Amino acid sequence: MQKRPVKIFLIIMSFILVISLAGCFDYTYYYPDSVSSSAETSGSAAATTSYYAGSGFDIHRNPYYAMLSETEKRAYSFVYEELSEGNDKFECPITINAAQLAKAVDAVLNDHPELFWIDNNYVYSYDTFDYSIKEVSFNFFDFADTPEKLEKAKSEFESAARVIVSKANRYTSIAERELYIHDYICDNTEYDETAPYNQSAYSVIVLHKSVCAGYSRGFQYLMQKAGYTCYYVMGKTDTNRGQAVESSDLNGSHSWNIVLLGGQYYNVDCLWDDTASEIYGSSIYPFFNVTDEALIHHERIQMAVDLPQCKGMEYKYSNQFGPTIEADSIVFSDAA
Repeated sequence: MQKRPVKIFLIIMSFILVISLAGCFDYTYYYPDSVSSSAETSGSAAATTSYYAGSGFDIHRNPYYAMLSETEKRAYSFVYEELSEGNDKFECPITINAAQLAKAVDAVLNDHPELFWIDNNYVYSYDTFDYSIKEVSFNFFDFADTPEKLEKAKSEFESAARVIVSKANRYTSIAERELYIHDYICDNTEYDETAPYNQSAYSVIVLHKSVCAGYSRGFQYLMQKAGYTCYYVMGKTDTNRGQAVESSDLNGSHSWNIVLLGGQYYNVDCLWDDTASEIYGSSIYPFFNVTDEALIHHERIQMAVDLPQCKGMEYKYSNQFGPTIEADSIVFSDAA
């Protein structure tokens, strides 16, 4: 039978955090409750690498990749490679549909804060015969919209991060190194919902003004650069209490981090520690290395639901550095 010619149509899809489609699919990935890891003690990445065959992505350091189907993993790989090389427009080499592409893009952006120049919006063209994606185009932020500007931004970003991590690594314990990175972000970043590029680690590491997504991606990148496993968590918070600590927007959308230390997982919310400390009048750490049970006002959403459970206690702030205000002691005012 003769195959009829088909037209290619351009469909524009705009996303905030490019997560709109990510919650519509079933996927599971098993994480052990604890992971034996000398690397999390030393800061070395070498001892924890457990690669998928032929993928080059580590299942512990790239958890969103691990949640994908084989087709979506291939999409993840080519999207990551093209974006890493500074290509904002490229043909799709595999047969995937829009939903698979959206899930793969979500996973890339959640796993890789080093792609700080991506403006979380993309367009694609598709074949109307089988609805497969033909070409994808991403928006780059204006500070990186030419190859020359991108290289300059990379140099600026990496140089700033290198200084922060080198100072963190002067400390001997992983708790002290993590605390230095946490405190650097809290002490040097202003919460500002109008801050440019506020979904990017660039807003924290270079510009020092951001929202929860920028805080979380900045912490993720710096911890990864220091040699530790750190995840970006998509979630929401309970905003109908008029809470005294800030989310990223009025509908409760929020993000924070999970870290792997000494074989156990912990939650870290730099923004809420920052805001709580500001209100309290001095540095407190109610959301530093806490369990899921302690993080009572946070709820994971989308793919983040399948991130590992956080049960660790050893590296909780009060167990390493002394008493602080605990999360369950934070008082939330009634909404005005």
